Amino acid sequence: MKKITLLLTGILLIALIPLISSCNNEDDVVEIFTGKTWKMSRLTDHGKNPPQFYQGIWKTETEKMKSMELLNKEGNFQVTFEGSEVNGEVNGTQIKIQGVGSTATGTWQANGKDNTVRIQIKNVRGTETDPLAKAFMAAIRKVFSYEGDINQLTLFYQEDNQITRKIGFVNNKTARYGLRKQRKTRDTGQTLHTNGQYLG
Repeated sequence: MKKITLLLTGILLIALIPLISSCNNEDDVVEIFTGKTWKMSRLTDHGKNPPQFYQGIWKTETEKMKSMELLNKEGNFQVTFEGSEVNGEVNGTQIKIQGVGSTATGTWQANGKDNTVRIQIKNVRGTETDPLAKAFMAAIRKVFSYEGDINQLTLFYQEDNQITRKIGFVNNKTARYGLRKQRKTRDTGQTLHTNGQYLG
């Protein structure tokens, strides 16, 4: 009798494994998105080992250098999400996007089961003249999917020509650490990514 009981218990546990695994595969959307400020670190093509920024954003090297200065300033190129989760989906919540010369607010929806996300911009104040800021603010409107955790977030979007690109973010605490590190090493001639890593 004991052998039969043990056998039935083992069969039941094996049957429960797929159910347990499926629960673990669902993202905690609120934990990933909310309670922090996200700082943009890249805006690039979706593919293997792409550059930090996709080609065509700037017409001159001077424009690019100016954009990098603006990117490294605290408060620029940031996104904050607010909301709560119901049945694995976040609905009717607030989002704030800060470029350089403009601020956009609206609502967002995200689903931890299929990693979809939608952003609806309802109000924009100010305008952008910086090429990177223009590209950033335009890209946010086209986001359809995400991946990430509490430290790094990637939002995927699609251009009108069906090219898939992505916006990379780091938790602003990490970004601020990188900027402090940059100020300490200005004389070395190294370039620092906004996630705190050196780029040659």
